[in-house]
Amino acid sequence: MKEVAPFVQIAEIGTPLIYREGIRVAQYLHERFPNLCLLADLKIIDAGDEEASIAFATGCDYVTVMGVAGDRTVEGAVSAARRFGRKVVADMLQVGDPVKRAGELLALGCDVLCIHTAFDDREVASPMETLRLVRSALPDAPLAAAGGIRLDSLERLMPERPDIVVAGGAITRAANPAQVARAFGERM
Repeated sequence: MKEVAPFVQIAEIGTPLIYREGIRVAQYLHERFPNLCLLADLKIIDAGDEEASIAFATGCDYVTVMGVAGDRTVEGAVSAARRFGRKVVADMLQVGDPVKRAGELLALGCDVLCIHTAFDDREVASPMETLRLVRSALPDAPLAAAGGIRLDSLERLMPERPDIVVAGGAITRAANPAQVARAFGERM
């Protein structure tokens, strides 16, 4: 992390890491990198206020709530974010009508919409088409793209103007993570 931190704007604490180590990993990272924005990929689907509050209290700047979660759950996560002065990313994974739900999620107060291709589907899909649809319908919406994004796919992605690009595995699984993180920053 120390080598990569200078080259990233937001460090995602992935769901598997949180499952393995617990949310205290966020506190650990926050203490060591106090100027780095942290995103807890909790994929909140229930108990929005309570679960988001846990992450915010440990130093996270963002949490993810699933776009398919009920409106009350989303509102709970947003309420916690406002109390802590933090932000909510709505993960659009498995949303049936992404354009319709994107508008609803923004109206509920979500700060960013993450167009996300599932880890298990990356061999057959990418976030590109959904990103185009949502960007076309909501040209000013704050969008993130996630799911199998690599340096060689960045050029196809950038015309859709994502505000955030999640490049987890491309960086963490690289032989030289700092070099790859730097390259992403330079190309964006």
